[in-house]
Amino acid sequence: MASMFSTTSRMGVSCGSRVIAPQRAVLLAPAMSRRAAVQVMAAEQNKKRTDSAVKRAELAEDRRMRNKSRKSAIATYMKKVVKVAESVTKTQALDEQQLSQLETFVADAYCAIDKAVSKGTLHANTADRRKSRVAKYKRQALIAAGLYAPQPEQPGYFFYQRMQARKAAPAAN
Repeated sequence: MASMFSTTSRMGVSCGSRVIAPQRAVLLAPAMSRRAAVQVMAAEQNKKRTDSAVKRAELAEDRRMRNKSRKSAIATYMKKVVKVAESVTKTQALDEQQLSQLETFVADAYCAIDKAVSKGTLHANTADRRKSRVAKYKRQALIAAGLYAPQPEQPGYFFYQRMQARKAAPAAN
């Protein structure tokens, strides 16, 4: 596997006649996975590195990829909730299919967020903020469809007033 990488020197990676970033290898084989590349780089880059340090680097890469996947899934679920909520807000109508879809996306987002907190990927405050954002979009969709009317002291009341004014404006013309 050493032939897949350019040669390394004490100063850095040499690629032809020039030296590139110290202690970073250039991956010449695009088909190799990132994990395999990290393993090879960790093993060949510094021969003085102990086996435990190489293992730690591999585990850190595994955790990074797992955390990245969880965060990406959370962002995807949140985008799905936002998309459905915005379509409902524009049309001001919510049919049974959209309502069930919205509930499913909200439940999936909450589940993914809670799991990320339990695994240590997200901080609890970050999770609360994201869950609050998801709940806000759901509330806005329900208000726009006329299924929820908050009291003046409840969150979403100003959005409710705007939606009522928007509904009353075409009737006044």
